[in-house]
Amino acid sequence: MKPGSTLTTVMLSPVVGGLIQLWTDTGAHLWTVADPDGLTAVLGRGRIARTSMPDNRFREAGLFDAISSTLLLQEHTFALLEPVAPETNPWNSLQEFLSDVSMAAAQRGEFWVLELGGWDSPQIPYCFAAVMTSPESAVSVVETSPVPRGTGVWPDDVPQDQTGTSVSGPATEDSVAAASIFAAAAASLWNVQPWDLAITFGQLPSHED
Repeated sequence: MKPGSTLTTVMLSPVVGGLIQLWTDTGAHLWTVADPDGLTAVLGRGRIARTSMPDNRFREAGLFDAISSTLLLQEHTFALLEPVAPETNPWNSLQEFLSDVSMAAAQRGEFWVLELGGWDSPQIPYCFAAVMTSPESAVSVVETSPVPRGTGVWPDDVPQDQTGTSVSGPATEDSVAAASIFAAAAASLWNVQPWDLAITFGQLPSHED
């Protein structure tokens, strides 16, 4: 940190294609991450600070030093550089990241939602994923709106006037991780880039509640 540094609270996109978007209360800026693997390893795992969102939900947040272009996530520090176009498909990168996020969230008893980033993001579009448990069963559920059509992943037989759709099945390691495939396929139709997205978390009620 340099003398005179001022730390600003930022909301984070996933790291995709080596890029991350940071949102402040004044706007958004895209950066290349000097250590993308290191930053990816701490995001979405419940290891860093969170900021409150409506409806008792949370998003991961950090502190940003604009003078040194440094992102601080508790004890972790990451250098950021001016953005460079990714060399690989960032949607594939997003899917891989969401697979790990989905597994980690299920282990914490949380749901996760992929939606547009920013402090005042709209409720739609979104993709919700969770493992719903009861004394008798555990079911992996993925729900999205608007209805994604022609993805080759989501069902195509959804009525035209239906605003959303969902898929579900017994919760296994494979099915929980596969929520990432459905989420990335849905989001790829939202006319955004993967770094325009953010992940919101929330606590699922236990079956005793």
